[in-house]
Amino acid sequence: MPRPPLPLGTWGEIRTLQVPAVLDDTGALVRKARWRAFTQYRGRDGRTRQVERSGTSHTAALRRLREHLRSLTAASGSPELSASSRLAEAADLWIERVISRREPTTYDRYRGRLDNHILPTLGDLLLRECTIGRLEHYFDNLALTLAPNTLRGIRSVLSGILQLAVRHQALDHNPVRDIEPIEGGNTRPKLTFTATDLSDFLTRLDADPGARRADLPDLVRFLFGTGVRISEALALRWCDLNLTTITVTRDGQAIPPWSVWISAHLVVVTGRGILRRPGQANRTKKSDRILGLPSYLTTVLMARHPADARPDDPVFPSATLGWRHPCNVQRSVRRLRERAGYPTFTTHVGRRTVATVLDHAGQTARQIADQLGHAKVSTTQNDYLGRHLANPLAPALLDHPTAPAPVSLGATAAPAQTVNSY
Repeated sequence: MPRPPLPLGTWGEIRTLQVPAVLDDTGALVRKARWRAFTQYRGRDGRTRQVERSGTSHTAALRRLREHLRSLTAASGSPELSASSRLAEAADLWIERVISRREPTTYDRYRGRLDNHILPTLGDLLLRECTIGRLEHYFDNLALTLAPNTLRGIRSVLSGILQLAVRHQALDHNPVRDIEPIEGGNTRPKLTFTATDLSDFLTRLDADPGARRADLPDLVRFLFGTGVRISEALALRWCDLNLTTITVTRDGQAIPPWSVWISAHLVVVTGRGILRRPGQANRTKKSDRILGLPSYLTTVLMARHPADARPDDPVFPSATLGWRHPCNVQRSVRRLRERAGYPTFTTHVGRRTVATVLDHAGQTARQIADQLGHAKVSTTQNDYLGRHLANPLAPALLDHPTAPAPVSLGATAAPAQTVNSY
């Protein structure tokens, strides 16, 4: 029975042979004694070849051959996975694909889930040991300390790793797809401000010394006046604003009078710091948009415009006049909301309030989605339009269909009939 071939990208037993020194007829040394190390290597093309390296010593020959074999394996592509491979090996291959195919912020998020939750507990498991029962037990333990949305993020990463193992034929199926669904979600109420709430909040904001030091009053007014994301507001430059009565052009984009061009957002990338990501690198294609400015907001922006500001300077800069770190802004907001008496306030309240105001004014869901920069109208309808709010028009609209039928004088009163016109 013939011997089975080597697996692709592997080699067989390494052998060594000492080559004696060579002398000429006079006994003079022509070539020193050397050692040869050689083995059979099967490449990714399926062909088996003898590979060898030599050295002045037995150890040197072995070291040179092993280094050459490792370089051949690396040059021939990613290593194959098997059921005996560890989960950490599959995770390394998967995260390499993330680097080349996803945004740097996505890589940072996935890398954090790997390093903080998956690899410390599951990294040493063999792929064949990643069973449905073992993974369900793992998620049950995580559920004791982590929120459901965090668990879903971890599950997404783990599913991607094991799906890669399926494509490498190391597993027959992805066990993550068969585990019990993660129930629950964000229990924090989705706050929407009324006109009274907003007026009271802005009054408290203006009176708060910490908020003024953090330059929050103008920033918060910009959020409530446009409905943009906090990362989009922090990426705003003076050249993105048109506070004049004529149309201007910036980088090929026409900006109408009293308007703002939302064309980028700020991201924080590990090892690179704060980056402004413009154009096609934005969150969605719908994020690149022109928004009209309310009159009160144009007054605020004109008042804060420095006389010596350059076109590319941030509208809401840091203390050093550079880009503001989004995490620092969010920290200032968390401290403010406790002092102001609005403990559930977030920077997203401005987006939901804008969406709700436009909805009550009769704007369509598509128009509101364009204002917020949503790619899907359903996102606007499901997550941003205010719910459980008082409807003052409902009593008048419902009065006629449920009114009792008129009764003639002198006639026997008939039982009231309810007219249902729906």
